[in-house]
Amino acid sequence: MISFMCVLFVTIPTKVSAAGKVIILSLSRTSVQQLADNEDLAPWLAKSSVGLLNTGTAGTAVGRHLYVTMGAGSRALGTDSTGLAFLQEEDYHGTAAKTVFARHQGAAASGQVVHIGMADLIQANKALNHPAQPGLLGDCLHAAGKKTAVIGNADANQINREAAAMLADSRGEIDFGQVGTAVLTSEPMFPYGVRLHKELVWQTFQELYAKSDVLLIDWGDTARLDNYRTQLREQVAKQLEQAVFRDVVWLLERLTAALQQDDVLLLVAAVPPSAAAGAGSLGFVAAMGGPFLPGHLLTSATTQRAGLAAVTDLAPLVLARMGIPQPTEMLGRPLQRAGSGNVQDLLAMQRAIDNIYRLRPPLLRFYVLCQIIFVLGSLVNLFLHIVPVKYFESALLGLLAFPLLLLYLPLAQLPPTVGFIVSTAAAAAVVVLLQTLTAGPVECFAVIACSTSLSLLVDIVRDAQLMKVSVLGYDPVSGARYYGLGNEYMGILVGTTVLGVTALLTLLPHRRQWLLGLTGLLFAGVVLLMVAPGGGANFGGTLTALAAFAAVLAVLLRYRFYWKSCLVIILTAAVFAGLAVAVNMYTPAHLQSHLGRTLVLLQQQGWQALKEIIIRKGTMNLKLFRYSQWSRVLLVFLGVLAVLFYRPRGVLVDINKMYPDLTAGFIGIIVGSVTAFVANDSGVVAAATTLLYAGVPLLILAWRAVKENSQQQNKYLA
Repeated sequence: MISFMCVLFVTIPTKVSAAGKVIILSLSRTSVQQLADNEDLAPWLAKSSVGLLNTGTAGTAVGRHLYVTMGAGSRALGTDSTGLAFLQEEDYHGTAAKTVFARHQGAAASGQVVHIGMADLIQANKALNHPAQPGLLGDCLHAAGKKTAVIGNADANQINREAAAMLADSRGEIDFGQVGTAVLTSEPMFPYGVRLHKELVWQTFQELYAKSDVLLIDWGDTARLDNYRTQLREQVAKQLEQAVFRDVVWLLERLTAALQQDDVLLLVAAVPPSAAAGAGSLGFVAAMGGPFLPGHLLTSATTQRAGLAAVTDLAPLVLARMGIPQPTEMLGRPLQRAGSGNVQDLLAMQRAIDNIYRLRPPLLRFYVLCQIIFVLGSLVNLFLHIVPVKYFESALLGLLAFPLLLLYLPLAQLPPTVGFIVSTAAAAAVVVLLQTLTAGPVECFAVIACSTSLSLLVDIVRDAQLMKVSVLGYDPVSGARYYGLGNEYMGILVGTTVLGVTALLTLLPHRRQWLLGLTGLLFAGVVLLMVAPGGGANFGGTLTALAAFAAVLAVLLRYRFYWKSCLVIILTAAVFAGLAVAVNMYTPAHLQSHLGRTLVLLQQQGWQALKEIIIRKGTMNLKLFRYSQWSRVLLVFLGVLAVLFYRPRGVLVDINKMYPDLTAGFIGIIVGSVTAFVANDSGVVAAATTLLYAGVPLLILAWRAVKENSQQQNKYLA
């Protein structure tokens, strides 16, 4: 048991040591599929450690937001000013760029390249409810005495030097570079009649390599081609793409020959093509040199998933290579080498992610619609007796079993339409089998709840291998969560654990004392598993479970709520919460969960950080309540509970008499649902999935109570 907990709380990733220079070759508006399909580039990808990148920003996945995000190490916003980087002497609307810079910053520039839009970018990010500081990477590098450089641009019909926003500091300065029109050469058959001057790029690199520590090359031809592609015949576009990639390979051959052993070369395609959607909007990174060996996948503590990282992890990697401490405002984590793999493995992962991404909206809408129809229909039928109860009972049991099926069905490997049909058919088959093999609804509750709870607990211990590819699991495209226990399954885990335990207590009254002892141990184990950085890593879920489990045990043990007993409960919860804080505070920074990073932020920024967290959670819950389909489910269940409290008259009293242990479970689930809504930034979702396991069983038992007391119909319907 001790060994298991040690493995659970601590893992050992590959660390990145500080050494050498970092060279970044940016291929904007290029997909991993394009790179993998190119015969010239494919051998270079095979020499690298490779990974997909979540391209989440505080806006959309476009260049003006992404490059600012990469420079902030946190999801940030760009503006129309993102691309305004110039050599000091370049003209900007009739005025030298250095003069405009001095006007904006109140001081002359010292760097060769100036970004005159940095003040605008900083202002745009002040309104965000999380830390995002444009230019933070540049600030950290300059504070440590490191030099930066940028070569290239993506100019077309207008100035486009967005890539410079990654290395510019908060004043807008980059030490060296060549971002002007001189880096382009006339090429009538290329998009916009220009092409990157590869010989000049190479020459400039040779001049700047010795002077700079971090050097970014913006290969703007890829962005120009993507922007112009709709004007071209597909065959022409393919030929131009091959020509651009041949130039890239030409440069790679020279770069790899010139770099020192400890240097790291990053090939970054972080800005997706303009037509990208779903998992196609994921970016790509290939890392060569230093600790990054051929035939390996990349990851980071942000995602904890081999083959997947985030664009916010690029800045922390640069700082780690320079030996510079990462500021708390930088929310990403350095890229690390994970297990073996190649770009074909990434493409398979991308297809699986895309299948789930496209299946998730219609399937969850269907599931939510079924919950609303079947739950409300059952409530109406309880009074009007329109159809036989068995039909609604079957449908309601299907609602309880559906999350378990979504965990096990290989929907990531199926086309969305097939996945939709398979999951629906599987739910119907499971219900028929359950009703055939069990004696009544309580047995069905026990089988469904215990199977679901046990499956989720085992999956958490196994690094959430099933949840990662479940429709109710994570969405790497949006990047709300990548590991541990997500809010959908968090609510389901709390609900099924409580329902399963109380159903077993109902079915095995002669084993009550023995089961109660196991229940206490199970609840404690679930709480620890949910809070562990190497387990569920869900602090809001931990609070939800604590509240639900405490309420269940209090009712089961017939606990009297005097002030002393309430104090005991509060102190017990505080001990568990304190344990969670201690574990996360003393976990190494590169292994910390969201809670650990939040605690560090609170430690350094105090109440201001807490205020931002509360505002963020409140804003998210309000947004979800207004627009999420789960809010409708939550309102339906709350409405059903309110109706059952009054009508049929006395039905809840009779359910309590017939199933007192289940009633304790329902109380605990309701308490947990309320806590989930308050304690989580996706509280509506967690509250709805938790309440499912009280609302549906209560409806079924209400039907049974009415049926078993049919001779007293007037009692219920008076």
